[in-house]
Amino acid sequence: MKALKPVVCAIGLVFSSLASAGPILIINGADQTTEVGTTSAVTANLTSLHEAVGNTVTVSNTILGDLSGFSQVWDVRFFNAAALDAGSQTTYQNYLSNGGGLFLMGENSSFMARNNSILSLIDMLGGGSLGFQGSCQSNQTVYAPFNEPNVVTQVNYSAAGCFDGTGTGQWITSRADGAQGSGLAFGVGSLTNAMAGSLTTILDVNFMMNQNDLPNSQELTKNLISFVGDQTEPTPVPAPASFLLLAAGLIGLRFSRKSA
Repeated sequence: MKALKPVVCAIGLVFSSLASAGPILIINGADQTTEVGTTSAVTANLTSLHEAVGNTVTVSNTILGDLSGFSQVWDVRFFNAAALDAGSQTTYQNYLSNGGGLFLMGENSSFMARNNSILSLIDMLGGGSLGFQGSCQSNQTVYAPFNEPNVVTQVNYSAAGCFDGTGTGQWITSRADGAQGSGLAFGVGSLTNAMAGSLTTILDVNFMMNQNDLPNSQELTKNLISFVGDQTEPTPVPAPASFLLLAAGLIGLRFSRKSA
């Protein structure tokens, strides 16, 4: 059995990697917006960063009827046509109540229909009755745990909106005095009407394009992915048949060598 140990360990690593991979849904509304270039850049960058950590990505224009197969949903729409209606808010509440991880993108005061729907959802989830601040400081402090594992202390948003408080959540980024900020996080247990889920939201789209305030914006995006992943249990990904065949072949080879 000693000779089998390296093979078993290798197989274990393969299965471990597969089991930890999370199915991710990115909702980008590509057919709803005139800002196609922004949406395309955000989608490409976010997809690349998720795949780099082993997640599998599905991209959709709109919210799917069944979100149960996804450990995380990243709704990166920011335009007014993507305001969350009552049905969408209920879908997201149910998803969070079942332990999902959700990211919502908002924007500045030109996109208040979208922003107000995010505020409404936070209130519905029991995260607090929050308001929007149109005059928002661009350069903001990044708070733990969003300042690691990729070190980033500040981010300079292009044209962000701001929340006027944290409710039951915590700042992702805010002014130095903490009076208002563009990023909020509600970890597991902080949303009284969806205790099993986690919600993160930032009122700026440009930071996720991998084009502005580099490397700070990119490090923040990576840390967001890390946080949401830590808050959710990944849905197991079945092992492909090729890996199973490889495992069986390697074990058989070891046995044949041992008997020879």
